[in-house]
Amino acid sequence: MKAKITTNAGTFEFEGDDTAVEKQIAAVLSISATMPAAQATPTPGAAGETVKTKKRASAPKRSSVTQPKMLANLLSSKEEVDSLRGYFEEKKPSSHIETFAVLTLWLRNNKDMADASIDEMWSLYKVLGLRQPKNLIQTFRDGKSKKSYFESNDNGRYFITSYGETFVDHDLPAPVPTKGVK
Repeated sequence: MKAKITTNAGTFEFEGDDTAVEKQIAAVLSISATMPAAQATPTPGAAGETVKTKKRASAPKRSSVTQPKMLANLLSSKEEVDSLRGYFEEKKPSSHIETFAVLTLWLRNNKDMADASIDEMWSLYKVLGLRQPKNLIQTFRDGKSKKSYFESNDNGRYFITSYGETFVDHDLPAPVPTKGVK
């Protein structure tokens, strides 16, 4: 059997019995996997011979999303839970970004918390019985970059901006469109 393989480490040609060639291909693939931008592409052998090719199995992707923690002592009384529910129902946020803004402002005004993390958001979503976004930190990032509702501090926590506060105080709940009378 003949084989030619091109990786980020170079081009290699092998000839011999099937076992020896497969062993050499495996060795080259394992070495190239440790190098940056590893890509292995076997090509057909000379004179139109049929060549066995092996595809490199990619490593499973690791999630960059960290699992948030439930903060059991965030809300210490039934009155705080009722206050949170009432405020949330009054504001009626229609997206995760709006919900984060409402919850962050509630924490600042009621718990004297200047900033919030995904742990607080996760805990408050659980208390309210809401479905959490798939990637909590991305919601903060989008609220910062797309809406300017948040800014981040040096320790990775987010605080609501004056723009975000104004949005929650004056633009929520969003007005309900009414049909015009003819």
